[in-house]
Amino acid sequence: MAITAASLTIAGALLLLASAPCMAEDLAAAKDKFNSLCVKCHGASAKGDGPAAVTLVTKPGDLTDCTKMHGVTDDMLFEIIKEGGPVAGLDQAMQGFSEGLSDDDIKGLVSYIRSFCDHPNPVVADHRPSPSK
Repeated sequence: MAITAASLTIAGALLLLASAPCMAEDLAAAKDKFNSLCVKCHGASAKGDGPAAVTLVTKPGDLTDCTKMHGVTDDMLFEIIKEGGPVAGLDQAMQGFSEGLSDDDIKGLVSYIRSFCDHPNPVVADHRPSPSK
């Protein structure tokens, strides 16, 4: 049996449909993580207006500012979440979550944050665990 472009297209479409519920579950899990870890500073609206924001010298970033967010790559957003704000020249109050989140968890957060704006670049990088310290 020969593999044709049509059969590959059909196989790709079926794979996408089969993974859709999983993606929705992943996004729901990422939303839960966002609510438990990020809302205190970034706020439920993700505009940087969380309850702890008033105690910070530098206001947390507005993750719904699509113009600004389109200028941040997925890889950079991943690194900021993993290692903290200083990795990107941001305030040190933005802590890293390398100890509490897996790379897959962080990829989920990147996807969830991207859902606030239509972003052209999905998470595609293969982030490997950091070497042990």
